Amino acid sequence: MSTEGARIGDWRSRIPDAALFVWYAVAVFFLFAPIVAAIIYSFNMGVVNKQTATWTGWTLHWYPAAWYDLSLRRSVEQSFVVAFWTALVSVGVGAALGYAMVRHPAAAVRRLLAGLTYVLLIVPESVIGVSLLLFYAVTRIPLSTATLVAGITPLTIAVVALIMRARVLTLDRRIEEAAADLGSSRLTTIRLIILPQVAPALLAGAVMAYTFAFDNLVVSAFLTTPQVNTLPVYLYGSLQYGPSPAVYAAASAVFVFTLVMLGIAGLIYRSSRRPPAAADA
Repeated sequence: MSTEGARIGDWRSRIPDAALFVWYAVAVFFLFAPIVAAIIYSFNMGVVNKQTATWTGWTLHWYPAAWYDLSLRRSVEQSFVVAFWTALVSVGVGAALGYAMVRHPAAAVRRLLAGLTYVLLIVPESVIGVSLLLFYAVTRIPLSTATLVAGITPLTIAVVALIMRARVLTLDRRIEEAAADLGSSRLTTIRLIILPQVAPALLAGAVMAYTFAFDNLVVSAFLTTPQVNTLPVYLYGSLQYGPSPAVYAAASAVFVFTLVMLGIAGLIYRSSRRPPAAADA
């Protein structure tokens, strides 16, 4: 009886884990099923250059068609430009912010900076987009690439700051103290000791910021113009007029690009947290 009771108890203890796994599988399926469907239908022939729910046959025609679409290519180029400048600004400001959240001598300042960082993360992007659009209209600042970058960077700055903060928390201060005892200035210590250690985290933050900026839709929808139009906004606008399969091909390429960039960021960040002994081995 005792053995049978132990088996029943063990079986009952596994029920929550099984239920959690099923719930996770359902959530993943719900999130990724539309993406998988879009990738599959990017190979659909369609009818009269329009996508249809009915499968009409396999083709690779829509990927080169998306490449030769001038409007689509311009939106891709604009997305690359916006993502580059957003990543550059985010790394510069976010690195300083993340470092100050850990190393600033005043505890009140550290808490204030941490609070501001989390505010940047939780404020809805639609609120940021509407507020900036109103601000630019009142101040008569014309919409451009610079205003779009300014609208996207708050979120990416917070992302870089949190990655930087996590890396700085793992730094051994005794190395810096030893450098100071040997006569190293603060600037030299930062350049020769701190920067090499946080470089992988900075690179991971840059990749994350670049990816988030490239894929941004909500803020970009408020701040783009016919002359400054990003790929996510172009794709969203094309869906309202009956999309061609080329749109699905472009969306699939962006999805693959995003996965690759996030994978690179994950590998870089993982290597930055690896202990030196394990890395040397």
